Amino acid sequence: MTTPASFAQTLVRRVGSALGGATMSRRSLFARTAVVGSALALDPVGYAVRPASAYGSVCGDSANCADGFSVFCCTINNGGNFCPDGSFLGGWWKADNSGFCCGGPRYYLDCNANCGSNWTCTCEDSPDTCDHRKIACNQFRYGQCHLEIDCYGPVVCRLVTCTPPWVFDSSCNSTLAQDNSTANHSAPCLPGDCPSPLVVYYYDLGGPGGFLGAQIGGEQQITGGTWLHLQNGGVFQTFPWGTHYCHGPIWSHVESMGGPTVVGVPTQDDAVCSDGVGLYNELVHGSGTNLSFTAVYWNPSVGAGSVTGAARSLWISTGYENGGFGYPTSNRLRTSDRTSHYTTFAKVVGGRVVAKGAIYENPKLGTHGVWGPIYSHWKSLGFENGPLGYPTSLVAPTSDKVGRYATFTKLSNGHPVDHGAIYVNPATGAFSVHGAIFSKWQHLNYENGPVGYPTSDPRTTTDGKAQVGTFAKVVGSKITSRSAIYAHETLGAWVIEGPLYVGYQAHNAEVGPLGYPRADATSGSVGAVTYREQQFENGALFDSARGHGVALWGSLLAAYLQAGGPQGSYGLPLTSQVINGSVASATFVGGTLSAPV
Repeated sequence: MTTPASFAQTLVRRVGSALGGATMSRRSLFARTAVVGSALALDPVGYAVRPASAYGSVCGDSANCADGFSVFCCTINNGGNFCPDGSFLGGWWKADNSGFCCGGPRYYLDCNANCGSNWTCTCEDSPDTCDHRKIACNQFRYGQCHLEIDCYGPVVCRLVTCTPPWVFDSSCNSTLAQDNSTANHSAPCLPGDCPSPLVVYYYDLGGPGGFLGAQIGGEQQITGGTWLHLQNGGVFQTFPWGTHYCHGPIWSHVESMGGPTVVGVPTQDDAVCSDGVGLYNELVHGSGTNLSFTAVYWNPSVGAGSVTGAARSLWISTGYENGGFGYPTSNRLRTSDRTSHYTTFAKVVGGRVVAKGAIYENPKLGTHGVWGPIYSHWKSLGFENGPLGYPTSLVAPTSDKVGRYATFTKLSNGHPVDHGAIYVNPATGAFSVHGAIFSKWQHLNYENGPVGYPTSDPRTTTDGKAQVGTFAKVVGSKITSRSAIYAHETLGAWVIEGPLYVGYQAHNAEVGPLGYPRADATSGSVGAVTYREQQFENGALFDSARGHGVALWGSLLAAYLQAGGPQGSYGLPLTSQVINGSVASATFVGGTLSAPV
């Protein structure tokens, strides 16, 4: 009695027979191994028990040119399940009860040649495939796709999917055409029996010959679902985010951050930014209520970066990459003091970086950021390590709608020790105000007050006793007056405005005979003439219609004040004092006054 061969024994014999003898070339061995592997995957029982070749089990019937059917696109497209160049989706038909689609319908989509393309009728004859069907021979069109295209050539090839054509490509409609006789047509470059929804999605995107490249291993588990690691990216099917892909520079950046298990899974397919240049995807990590979202963006001018957490929320509120910050250019980084985090950005217009910025997250001050000239100036001051500390606002327009500003706070051991701001105006540029000068300027109503916009950063005077910052009043685009605020270690903070400041500068400011201011200017009048007077360490300045920025000091000032000052017999000064030898003198409305030096 002969014992029937087991299924496994029959399978082994057929595999051995298909692989051939020892004289087979290495290339043929690899080619036949691939086909036999496909046969085992596609039709293991049929291949093992029926007297048919591996090629027949993979490709089905009507796999020869004489049978009249069109070749599969992946066969002539380096594995790509998409229409090759010079062709377009012209129509489709379906075959029901397909094992290739888990018993559901399988759809065949014809790629018709474009009119004017150089496709000519031929047959696939590569020794590496059993799909020896026609290429660009059948002048036929079902016509449910791309109805706007009237002129068409022959069917170059056909692609396949388990996805309804009107879902696969929005150019197709649902008008039915059917041919169940093609149900077992296939090729080694197509997926096997009953592919998972993830594999169907992968082949709908082109499969191994598409932009995602070949598989790297099988399906893997990930939080909420599964994913396929591919040569140029990954495809994911997760709940509740659906089925999406991530690829190219976005994928490379995700991998550089630790991969999807660290960064998360895509919540959408990679998409083109509104500028038509950049790419982005949104990824999510975690489950339930414990979710963290990360936006990964790429632009050829700045590369890839990501933004997450509170910084992402703030960035979104400003308009994503279209807002003031632009594209993220870093991941979430830690500040040098190890207390905070920051992310950098760049605004790109026409392929050129026009501005840079950053968002900072500080546990005491919250999440804020700056960009453009304000960011550049803050950078020049040392970022958060400089005199201004951390940003405490976004860039905002000034009340005149001409300038812009942002506020900052300096921390020491986690506690605020100083406040400041950077203001920018086209007429003055970008400069900072902080410390006692900022407090005084704030008391004067910022840029809306008498001194206007800062025109310098605070600097320490040569004797180290004070800080000084300069300012300019701007009306429209014109500077109408200049001023300064001095903050002295013992005398306090005082402002010198307009003509008084001009006079002060003319007498060498704080290193001149007047010294530092010790009060703000006061106003008075002599008859119908109004004047302003300001006291300094060693002198005084006067301004009126009779004399602008007039300076008096020392013994001459003492003699003038003893004579009653502006209200006395000499009246308002007309000229600043001059020294001739040992005598100081000045001209007044009521005459000339002199005093020994």
